[in-house]
Amino acid sequence: MNERKIKGGTTMRQLPKLTLTEKLAHTGFIFLVGLGLLVAEAYVYLTVGGLDGKPGLDRQDIIISYYGNRSASKLQTVLPTMMGYASIPAAERPKVQETIDHWVVNGQSKSEYEHAVKPLIDANCLKCHSVAMSQQLHNPPLVSYDDVKAVAKVDTGMSYTTMLLTGMVHLTMLGVIFWIAGSIFARTRFPMALKAVLIILPFIAMVVDFSGWFLTHQNPAFSWLVLIGGALSCPTALLEMFLSLIQMWFLKPRPMPA
Repeated sequence: MNERKIKGGTTMRQLPKLTLTEKLAHTGFIFLVGLGLLVAEAYVYLTVGGLDGKPGLDRQDIIISYYGNRSASKLQTVLPTMMGYASIPAAERPKVQETIDHWVVNGQSKSEYEHAVKPLIDANCLKCHSVAMSQQLHNPPLVSYDDVKAVAKVDTGMSYTTMLLTGMVHLTMLGVIFWIAGSIFARTRFPMALKAVLIILPFIAMVVDFSGWFLTHQNPAFSWLVLIGGALSCPTALLEMFLSLIQMWFLKPRPMPA
């Protein structure tokens, strides 16, 4: 049957049975939100991937992001990746790294900052680390001596306040997205058990991911939770939306019983 009876006597129309306007509304949601989730995945790959100096996103990048590199300052840890984003020529990067390392190791004096460090930051970093851009991108500002000195401390990873703020945005926005995507996917013709697993999985994975941030901050062994949660949350929702789209437009409505 095209209309499935559910508890309470109401009906749930399957996707091929929806009207054209309903299909267009669902399709618009799937395309825009799906694109947004893909962009979010790309953003994580570009900003977290490579923190360990190697291409790609791996467990060590997660550890550096949430636990930190406690053998160096945050500034020294992220500098190799940031120089790439700033398009500093490869031949000049060792000199930049040497200048920053010398300032950090030798007491972070204001005089050395003014004549050696500040010109480098002003020329290469402020397009992303100005006060205005820092508020938008949630990056630390690098405008003043105090700003730069703050990130020259031992790198202990993302702060609790940043994790709470980021978590608030992620949990509320993704919760709504997963709910809508799951509601659409519930109308597909897949077996009920499969639908139940795919619908609930993104919610569970997001909780695992979020919990992993705080646990990894205390112990890098928990970084696997972040990797597993991240790999199952948004990708599963994208799979739900893709399968829903296929059934919505390419399956024919089943004929009504005589």
